Amino acid sequence: MRFSVVALVAAVAAVAHAQSAAYPFAPNGPCVKECLLTVGKGMDPNFTDDPTSPYFITSLAFAHERQTPKYMAYMSTTGPCIGKCPLEEQGIYNKDYPAKNDWYVANKNGGGTAPSSSSGATSSGKPSATSAPAPGSTSGSTAPPKPTDGSSASSLAASSFVGAAALLVAVALF
Repeated sequence: MRFSVVALVAAVAAVAHAQSAAYPFAPNGPCVKECLLTVGKGMDPNFTDDPTSPYFITSLAFAHERQTPKYMAYMSTTGPCIGKCPLEEQGIYNKDYPAKNDWYVANKNGGGTAPSSSSGATSSGKPSATSAPAPGSTSGSTAPPKPTDGSSASSLAASSFVGAAALLVAVALF
């Protein structure tokens, strides 16, 4: 009985850790965060930077679904705002952008797997030295953008729940 309780606690902790590591990027600096949230919420009241929100993937689409009207409007409005932020915050945002884009592409349809490229951080924990594309840039994926309606985040959450439930049942049987 005692082993089952310990195993159950360990399983819950492992699932919680896996879910908290799902979006492996540090938050933006306060100025950049304010720019992104203000513009995003002005375009969609459900816009969020909270990775646990069901609207998170839909919100990321504003910055990563290139060649869409929302992308063009969002990037052309956030760009000048971010340009007024401290250079250090701008640098971090620009260095993290390509890795965040890769993560978005890999996860937007509920894939849940990290891309094979770097996460944007070096072994020292500092962002890598790549630069972000210019707002309005059409470089990147040649596939046509797919609409995002929030169902991606819901399906990812559902699959995480099913996986956790299966793990708990397996532990309970032992």
